[in-house]
Parts: sequence; C-alpha cells; structure tokens
Amino acid sequence: MTASASGSGPLTAADARPGFWCECLLTSAESDSTVLVGSLDAYAAPDAVRWIRIAVRMLVSVVDEAETEPVHEWLLFGSNPTAAALERGEPFAIALRHEQLRLVWSARPVGFLPLAHRTGRALPPCALEWAQPATLRAALASQNTRLPARR
Repeated sequence: MTASASGSGPLTAADARPGFWCECLLTSAESDSTVLVGSLDAYAAPDAVRWIRIAVRMLVSVVDEAETEPVHEWLLFGSNPTAAALERGEPFAIALRHEQLRLVWSARPVGFLPLAHRTGRALPPCALEWAQPATLRAALASQNTRLPARR
C-alpha cells in the first residue's frame, strides 16, 4: 500500500491531483464492438480540449454530411465553453460518424493518485525474478548491473 503525501496512512482523495481523462473510442455498427483508439491524461482543461480538437479537425472532412455543421461550429466556437464546463466538473463528448464507424472523443474530470517513488528504496526480491529478454540483460550487464541467474 502506498502512503499519503504526508507519509502517514494510505492515500486519500486529498492526495489526488486534479486532471482530466481523455479517450477516443471506435465503434463499428457491423461488429458491435468498441476499441480504445487513444487516451490522454491532461492536467489542464484546455489541454484536454486541444487533444480532442486536433483529432476532430483531422477527420472532419470524412464525416457524414449531416454532422459537419455542428462539428465545424464546435471547432470554431466550442473550445472555451468546453474547457469551462470541464473545469466545472462536467464531462464532455463529441462523436463523428463515417459509414458504419463511429468515433467518440470524451474528457472527464478525474483525480490522479501519485505513484510510489522508488528513489532510495530497494526493490522487493520478486522484482528481479522475471525472465528478461537477452537484449535487455545485455544492456543491463554493460552498465555493470548485477542480475540474478534466469529461473
């Protein structure tokens, strides 16, 4: 278990760093499956909106004709209101369709917990027991890092 920033006890919501989780999902009407195309952890609402805007701008020329006007309007005038809504804690999503495919970009406020910092700490014994590829073993050996024998 990881200790809180103050060093006493487990992590709490107070230890979380506010940010935004962004993702792009692709859904096919033919197979009814959804695939994660990309994701981003942003620490500022404008960064989350920028990531979505860049992707949408690249693909807006291929969307179904009925969707082009609202998408162009959001690209021109929607960035600031969208960022403001994210900062107020409201999630955001925009979708594009092309034939049987649907892409959905979304962003929502989240709290990112800090990772445990290993500086100055010894790794547990099990960390060195995994079977390392030969190239990695060679690279580590060239740095005079002592590795246990493979199991």
